[in-house]
Amino acid sequence: MSNLPHIKKPCRDCPYRKDALKGWLGADRVRELLAAESFVCHKKLDRQCAGHMLIKGEANAFVRMANRLQIPLELSGRELVFENQDQCIEHHRSYRDPSASQKLADT
Repeated sequence: MSNLPHIKKPCRDCPYRKDALKGWLGADRVRELLAAESFVCHKKLDRQCAGHMLIKGEANAFVRMANRLQIPLELSGRELVFENQDQCIEHHRSYRDPSASQKLADT
C-alpha cells in the first residue's frame, strides 16, 4: 500500500494545537489557513499538516483524497487540536487584531 506525504501527529509548534501561543497568528490569518482546502506543514514543507487534517476532517482535500484511494492516514493527536475552527480562531485573536477591536466596540 502506498504512503502519502503527511505528518501523522501535530508537531509541537502546530498552529491548530490547543497549546499554541495565544494570539500568535491573529484571527484573520488563522481564518485564511482554515479556509484553505489543505495545508502543508510549516516545518516539513514536503508533507501535509496533521493539525489541519484533524481540525478540518473531510473538509480537507488531502483527507478526502486518501479516503477515496482507501489509503489510511493513521492520524493521531486529535485531543491536541481545537475541537472546532471557531475555537482555534478565537485562540489566535490578539488584542492588536482589528476584528478584536471591532468586537469590543460592538459591546
